[in-house]
Amino acid sequence: SFAFFFPSFVDPTDSTMPVTFRDGSYHKYVTLGKRRVKEGECCAVWNSGGQYRLVEGPHHIVVWRSDIRFLDRFMADEQQYLVVRFRDGRKEHMHGPSAVFLDPVVHQDITVHDAILLNAFEAIVVYTNGDGMGHTGPALGIPSQSKAEAMEPVLGKSAVTRRTVRGPLRFVPTAQEWVHTFNWHAEDPKDKGHMIRGRQFQKLATLPDQLYYNVKDVRTADDAQLVVKLMIFYQLDDVETMLDTTQDPLGDFVNAVSADVVKFGAANTFESFLQRTGELSELAAFPVLLDRARRIGYSINQVVFRGYKGSEQLQAMHDAAIKARTQLRLDCETQQQQQHIEDLNLAKTAERSTQEAAIQFAAHEAKMRREAAEHAAHLQQKREEFALEEEHTRQLDTQRVAYLRQLKSEGVDLTKYLTSQNQKSDKLVRIETDTANAGHTNVHV
Repeated sequence: SFAFFFPSFVDPTDSTMPVTFRDGSYHKYVTLGKRRVKEGECCAVWNSGGQYRLVEGPHHIVVWRSDIRFLDRFMADEQQYLVVRFRDGRKEHMHGPSAVFLDPVVHQDITVHDAILLNAFEAIVVYTNGDGMGHTGPALGIPSQSKAEAMEPVLGKSAVTRRTVRGPLRFVPTAQEWVHTFNWHAEDPKDKGHMIRGRQFQKLATLPDQLYYNVKDVRTADDAQLVVKLMIFYQLDDVETMLDTTQDPLGDFVNAVSADVVKFGAANTFESFLQRTGELSELAAFPVLLDRARRIGYSINQVVFRGYKGSEQLQAMHDAAIKARTQLRLDCETQQQQQHIEDLNLAKTAERSTQEAAIQFAAHEAKMRREAAEHAAHLQQKREEFALEEEHTRQLDTQRVAYLRQLKSEGVDLTKYLTSQNQKSDKLVRIETDTANAGHTNVHV
């Protein structure tokens, strides 16, 4: 049995040559022949004696009475790593970029895995058997880790340690390491508010988060059955405490909040429950939840009451009662509105009457003041006219007196003169007294 190997001198730019790479599906027995192993290919050749040899291209080989099998090529980029299992039981992790041919004599299998990419708010829990440490990649530094907690030896004399790896980084475990897989409750995507078991993940979120949960079968003191809807805001504070004290924090939250709500419902009748629903948005109403969260390394930031749901009959009765109360309240408000409108009309009428009376009184006062002013002006005018007439009369009298004095001084009998000036009637009675004959009076008509 023999095989001949010849260096390849094929021009790689020759477009007439095939470019298909053969893999593990190519397996043939060749009595006599030749094979061209291209660059990028690798094959294993077993001769008739069972001895094998690897041939990695570029090569030309001549085979005789031999088995030839091309090998699968596995490649990992910068965000991946290869898990190589050997036939002697060993295992090796090769972080990318790297490429390996699956040697069927040496390797059991080779698989490609994605590296674990952690954001700044994410963390993973890594267990190490012995002294193995994970690779974080050449450019991303060493992962931050919490205190390593030694665990009981489980494999011979080797000890298993645990550490918490926090982001941001790219993590590739070694062959002696494995990442903890969590199996928690999660919200049912088909029924919001219902929790189901079976959510498996490896990355822990350290940011605040929330969950919706409906507490079912809550019975009040008067035996009304309700479903209470809540939203819980929580945050992971201590990963080590969580790992040591619980396997399912969300399951613990569900049980604890159910205990608090059931206790709250049992202490109230249906009517008092409706009046006190605001207390279900206060943390003081959830002592069991707060205590359990503190014990497992979590903190509860807020609990919000989202509503409730009762049975169809109870809900129908409650809806009817609400409708009746609402109708009564609307009727009462309508009556109050009507009374208010009537009171407003009456008040406005009284106010309008008062204003009209005030306007009339002001008008009367204005009229009185105007008449008084006119009367005062008329009196003033009369006084002024009287004064003018009096002055005019006085001036005439003064002139007449002066005139009469002048006549008297000239020897005019003023009595006769004045009598003659005022003779206006048809009859004149003149009385004369004879001064010569004392006591003798003559009357002339």
